[in-house]
Amino acid sequence: MFIYADYRVPFDEVRRELERFVADRPEWDGKQASLQVTSATDRAVELRALVSAANASLCWDLRCAVREHLIAFLQKLGDGAVLPRTRFDASAPAQRLFGGP
Repeated sequence: MFIYADYRVPFDEVRRELERFVADRPEWDGKQASLQVTSATDRAVELRALVSAANASLCWDLRCAVREHLIAFLQKLGDGAVLPRTRFDASAPAQRLFGGP
């Protein structure tokens, strides 16, 4: 499952939280739980959480639980600093920002 976050997201902290969370889940088969940064755009980084379970149904349930938990975890890290945001440079000349004269 994928989550999009701000460049300031603490990757190691999110990795540890993923590992801690799945360790207590009955759906998890104990084989795979990892977090990778799979893309970076001008707006956000893409985090991919990989988890495994004994069958597709359990894996779906686990992925949904992980997604919900990690989003809540990111929200609690403080002031929205790790959720994607649009940045605006107010000091830049308007014509450069908007293509005007």
